[in-house]
Formats: sequence, structure tokens, C-alpha cells
Amino acid sequence: MQIFSDAFGFDVGEVRELIWQGEEERAVAYLEQFIAKGSILAMIEMAEYLLDKGDSCSSLSWMEKAERAIGPEDFDSLLYLSGALRRGLGAGTAKERYFRAFDLKERVAEAGHLGAIREMIVNYAHGLNGAARDPDRAIYWVKKAAALNDEEAKQILRDEGPQGGS
Repeated sequence: MQIFSDAFGFDVGEVRELIWQGEEERAVAYLEQFIAKGSILAMIEMAEYLLDKGDSCSSLSWMEKAERAIGPEDFDSLLYLSGALRRGLGAGTAKERYFRAFDLKERVAEAGHLGAIREMIVNYAHGLNGAARDPDRAIYWVKKAAALNDEEAKQILRDEGPQGGS
């Protein structure tokens, strides 16, 4: 059963199952196979595996490699990176990683990723995940979602009247 996979076919569940079963050599070989194909997700999973093994130096190195390998329009990989930062991977303090993760997600939202836009709506509406509570910014994101034909966002704008719909 696939838990989460990327465009290369790398399956996070597969590698985690191998590790759980004590098949670490096979897990590492699986990671290396997809890293060779260019899977950012596999690089991040390698970083997580190494951090779990107590090798923070190698983990940081893999996170740096993953980040350098992400193309400017590779929004899925930016989201993977954001999640990894939130889980404690990568350089910097926990606070620095936290806000970097938020900034990455907002960048993806600006590019029109509806899932990330929906997160920004909630974040700014309620002051969550590094965002200040900012109703105007929340409406900005609602309008972006509505422009992408998100029915829930369109309904929010209808309910808000002229202020939300302008």
C-alpha cells in the first residue's frame, strides 16, 4: 500500500516499511535508487533516516543537496521540503526552520497551488503556523482560491458581501 509517492515512483511507505522490518540495507539501496533518478523526496527521506541514526552531519548534507536540487517551479518538492523543515530536518534553529517552512508554503500558494492557498486562508484567518492573524490577508487568499474556481472560497466571498467580494 502506497502511503505517499512522488513523480519518480518513490514510495515513502516502502522505505519506512523496510526500515521497520530491520531491512536497513535494502532501505538504503531503495533510497539510493531513487536519489539517482533525482527524487527530492528520496533525498529528504535519506536525511530523515540519517538523523534517526544519529548522523546529523550527513542528514544536513542531504537536506542541502535536496534543497539545491529543487527547481524554481517544482512546487511539490518545495512542499516536501517545507514538511521536512517542520519535522526538524535541515539547518537552523527550530524557530528559523518553522518560519522558513511557512515561507516556502506561502511561495507555493502564490504560484496557485490550491491546497497551499487553503492553508494560507486558515493560517491568516486564525493566526496559525507562523502567520499573524490578518483578516485582510485571509481574504486575499480566499480571492485567489475563488479565482481558481474553488467553490468554498466563492461561497465565502458571497457571504462576506461587497467587502470580501471586492
